[in-house]
Amino acid sequence: MPARLANKGLAQQAVAILSWAILLGGIITIAFSAYIVVVSYSSLPYWDGWIQINFAAEGGNPFTFDWLWTQYNEHRMPIPKLFLLADLGWFHARQVFLLACVFVIQLLHLLVLSWSMRVFGGWRGALWRTGVGLAAFCLFCPSQWENLTWGMQVCFVLPGLLASLSFVGLLLYWKRSSEPSSSLSSNWKYLLLSLAAALGAAWSYVNGNLLWLLLPAAALLLQLRLAAVSYAVAGALSTIAYLYDYIRPSYAVDSMKTPVNLLKYLAAYFGSTWVDSHFRSSWVGDGFRLAEIIGVIGLAVCIFPALRLRSYVGVSRRFNVQLVLTLLFCVGSGLSTALGRSSLGIGQAFSSRYQTVSLIFWCCLGLLWLGGAWAQQRWSNVAVLLPQVTLLAIMLVAAKYADTPLIRARMRGFRLNAAAMSLVTNVPDPEQLRWAFWRSDYLPSLVPYMRQNRLSVFDEPSSWLLGKPLESSFSLAPSNQCSGDLESRVAISNVAVGPPALRIAGWAWDQQHHQPPSLIVAVTDGVVTGLAAMGDWHPLNKGDHAWQATNYLGYTGYVQAPRPSGPVEIYAILKGSPATACLIGTAK
Repeated sequence: MPARLANKGLAQQAVAILSWAILLGGIITIAFSAYIVVVSYSSLPYWDGWIQINFAAEGGNPFTFDWLWTQYNEHRMPIPKLFLLADLGWFHARQVFLLACVFVIQLLHLLVLSWSMRVFGGWRGALWRTGVGLAAFCLFCPSQWENLTWGMQVCFVLPGLLASLSFVGLLLYWKRSSEPSSSLSSNWKYLLLSLAAALGAAWSYVNGNLLWLLLPAAALLLQLRLAAVSYAVAGALSTIAYLYDYIRPSYAVDSMKTPVNLLKYLAAYFGSTWVDSHFRSSWVGDGFRLAEIIGVIGLAVCIFPALRLRSYVGVSRRFNVQLVLTLLFCVGSGLSTALGRSSLGIGQAFSSRYQTVSLIFWCCLGLLWLGGAWAQQRWSNVAVLLPQVTLLAIMLVAAKYADTPLIRARMRGFRLNAAAMSLVTNVPDPEQLRWAFWRSDYLPSLVPYMRQNRLSVFDEPSSWLLGKPLESSFSLAPSNQCSGDLESRVAISNVAVGPPALRIAGWAWDQQHHQPPSLIVAVTDGVVTGLAAMGDWHPLNKGDHAWQATNYLGYTGYVQAPRPSGPVEIYAILKGSPATACLIGTAK
């Protein structure tokens, strides 16, 4: 007997230690994702992020209800468009506000789930710490790097938070309604919270409309007839408004013609979370099959808690109810994506932006497993240790592959910054601009409007250096404070008139501060005639460059038609107060 008690005490200590380790893993995941956002930052919008600038530049007024309600692809998204307008009107479309909102939305979602664990699930101590660590890991896993680093993706992360809030409002209404001392007037606020959150989700992204199916059904299951009627009426009115003048995309019809591909896409949508990054980048062969198999297993496992939903209601396991409803929302979101995108090929299901929904799906399954294991603790502590050890192992394996999303995010950020240099210098480079917008020939037409209103990169001090004497902005630093080289200069011949401009590329290093320079400028006759973005992947020979602390020291930029009177000098702008310019090369 004493030995059994001692073993039980050791097991409880192991559970506590593992819970702190998992919570720490979740916190590290949040910090790492924040790091990815910072180092991959670009003030230039990416693809769909141009819609408000495009509309305003063509003479439209985006600050109108018509533009807010106008359909975009298969979505009506007035609420995300409000975020875009706030970024445009108050923050000069520099993306900082949008990226911060994406991060805050994920933090709020984590807060909601953590609160639900305590209030609805009664989770405390090691169980709560483990659950919070799991939720933090899933909500901020860097495999969803596109959503974390793309300001437009406010529309993608909002529905998840608002769906959780709508479920919380419903469960609070149910909880209060079952208390003898409660009154109808005091309970209405929870139902209004649920209705408002559902309406916000529906007006953020198309998958938000799934709540008008889930919430009335859940209210009926909870025997809340008034709530069910309220959801049905609100959902009907919202759906009628949503479908008014709605144009159904043709690709959704095409997807329904191939149901097998649709189901494969759905399976890959969820299974791709577990597929090695090599397969996710290649999208071929075994990566498809493995993702489909894992996705099918996950969807099959999801059936069991869904079938037990009535029993969870019967014993008032409110957190389990919330998790099951969230699972159904995720499955519905995946299905709606498959309807809209499976005709584009199953490989498209591997896009990192879809990982946000998929990760919430697996998070809910993990939390259900964790809660069920904890309920079995009185029979065996191994039941609790198993999900904890599994989760910690997953975190460690994920850490091994964390450099893949980091590299992809940094490289896209650099390419956007290089495209920004093409726009600022008025040297259109279709190859580079294609990274910012699929119609690369269209972006130069937006430059006058952006420059006049100081939007995006045109609100940065570097954009106003062109045409100014170098020494009016920077003092010169000794050449031993920097290293670098100009490795290529290519004529850009698509400029309308005059001699060809130049595309320059190379590498640079700030020897004084032991980091890459903040900017590269090209100077002709003492006047700034070109700009280049830093941050390209450019590994050097360690034997010859022992000082190298990072491989992100390459640059790409553009020089306006050079003056015939002198060579083009390339300067690295070194950080400091004040910033200084250090000569690294000459284009003769």
